[in-house]
Amino acid sequence: MKKLLLFILSGTSIAAFAETYVDANIGLNTSWNAVSLNANAGNMFSKYIGAEGGLTYSPGYSYNYGGGSSYSTSYYMIDAAVKGVLPLTSEFDLYGKLGLGFNNYTSSWSGCNGCGNPSYYGSNVGLLVGVGAQFNLSKSWSLHVEDYTVTGPNPNMLMVGGQYNF
Repeated sequence: MKKLLLFILSGTSIAAFAETYVDANIGLNTSWNAVSLNANAGNMFSKYIGAEGGLTYSPGYSYNYGGGSSYSTSYYMIDAAVKGVLPLTSEFDLYGKLGLGFNNYTSSWSGCNGCGNPSYYGSNVGLLVGVGAQFNLSKSWSLHVEDYTVTGPNPNMLMVGGQYNF
């Protein structure tokens, strides 16, 4: 009975802390040197651990080779991750992410005579790993810098953004 009571009390203390957040980021797809956008929604179960899901989009790049020939690429990722936080001060945190990412990417040629594969579509699931630093401006607002990637043929993302805690 004591163990059950302790379990219930620990669950209610975690639920009492639960903090939901959303964030938006802009950054660089460092593999393609292209602008990327990202949004996440998550829940911190304590000040040390949480879970989040997100969407990343990178339009990639387009290059015109002249003579009507061009190349373009784009990238989408949906992810779910566990977020571990190391609060160093009340204003500054370090964090890491570990999860799964589902990726979809396209590459295509247009106006290319003799190109063996004018369009390529691919997707994969890989391990998402990331690290970041967060600057807490208030209880509700923070700014952060993060770097993350997914294993496999996926680009690396270096992002800056803001977070709102509900």
